[in-house]
Amino acid sequence: MEDIRDIYAEIAELRAELAHCILTRRERRETQLRLVQALTEADHRQREAEVT
Repeated sequence: MEDIRDIYAEIAELRAELAHCILTRRERRETQLRLVQALTEADHRQREAEVT
């Protein structure tokens, strides 16, 4: 994910998947983990952009 917009697109996709898809417990856990990682990365990049 090079561009910050890619991260936000990934976040939106993961949120939609969690809200609207039927997932097994394992799939839901994995999707939630990916969402947390994407949110963390977006926050990190936002803070990095504010510093520069």
